[in-house]
Amino acid sequence: MASPTSEQTSLWKYPDFLRLWAGQSLSQFGSAISLFAFPVIAVTVLNASEAEMGVVGFLLRLPMVFFLLFGVLADRVRKRPILIWTDVARFVLLMLIPVAWFADMLTLAWIYGVIFALGLLSTLFQTAYRSYFPFLVPRENFLEGNSKLQLTESAAQTFGPGLAAALLKVVAAPALLVIDAVSYLASAVAVSLIKRPEARPEPDDTTPGQVHKAIWQGMGWVMRHELIRPLAISSAVYSLFILGSMNSIYALYVIRDLGVPAAWFGSILAGGGVGAIIGALVAVKVMRRYAIGKVLVWSMVYGNLALFLIPLAIGPVWASVAMLVVAQLVSGVSSQIFFVTNTTLVQTITPPHLQGRVVASIYSLGLIPAPLGALGAGLLAGALGTRTTLWVVIAVGALVPIAAMAWSPLAKLIGMPAPDSQ
Repeated sequence: MASPTSEQTSLWKYPDFLRLWAGQSLSQFGSAISLFAFPVIAVTVLNASEAEMGVVGFLLRLPMVFFLLFGVLADRVRKRPILIWTDVARFVLLMLIPVAWFADMLTLAWIYGVIFALGLLSTLFQTAYRSYFPFLVPRENFLEGNSKLQLTESAAQTFGPGLAAALLKVVAAPALLVIDAVSYLASAVAVSLIKRPEARPEPDDTTPGQVHKAIWQGMGWVMRHELIRPLAISSAVYSLFILGSMNSIYALYVIRDLGVPAAWFGSILAGGGVGAIIGALVAVKVMRRYAIGKVLVWSMVYGNLALFLIPLAIGPVWASVAMLVVAQLVSGVSSQIFFVTNTTLVQTITPPHLQGRVVASIYSLGLIPAPLGALGAGLLAGALGTRTTLWVVIAVGALVPIAAMAWSPLAKLIGMPAPDSQ
């Protein structure tokens, strides 16, 4: 993976990376539209009940449990074909919805099946493209590449729903999925144009029937590594208490307890999206200026402590909204700096034959605990009240990861370590 010259060359001069970036960007914007469109279709077209909407939300998140299995697959086969065919399959799946709607055959069963299958394919795509990236990009450009990938992901999450809402004024909700479907087809074309040959991965020491052993090789490596373990533990705690618990009662707290108009709620969330874009833009400069350990620890400190502004929000509505927007903005900036630095570190250290499984292990620890946290927060809020519950979950979810990072070898890390050969 040598660069074209002896000096570091910008990734703008790597056509293959630009094709991967284009494919990822199109997929991300398409996914943002789908996440908006599916609940709207269920409610406005099919008159789904509260329980049926709960099933939609469950099926959107259920495929996350397959990250570990897909990590094994990504380490055993060529990744570029996975990216292409998952995009093509998502195109076909999404087109089923507007076709069924046009033929007056659309039911919730169609929605359930497509959502679940689409989630499986998106989970596989995410695992494959994160583990394909280190193969395609020179090691010295990992930071720049991750910053670019995260920038478009943040932009899609920030502007995608707004774009979908604007389009909804001129097209029916099922027709929105045609736009998403076309974006996946364009993504498949972009990735198919990548020219660098990809050799089949070398067989590992597990047989195809020993998937559990292959999964444990990745998870075990993560939990044994003194630099990766604190990152994984911090991600799991943050997922359980912040992504799961706090986020599940956040809207209830803002709208009911603080009396913020529902129309303002989207603007508050937009603060986090704007912060994420800023964070992705400045991550490279920050990491090149400061020691890696300091970037990881202090970005977490600033971002996590900003969350305490949420239960502290008191006074007039405008003052509460201002505190919430600042919390979202600071947390958004800090989380993206942390994520880009964290991802670059993990990709640099991880041996090539474990990239897929390590990516899947970290994603699993960072996403799977969230539904459990959401369930627990609902029960706790019913017993203690929403604000008290926020104090509890933020105190644990913000401070424990900071402690895990500050008292680990990561805090003293200055430069990027050498790749692990094991």
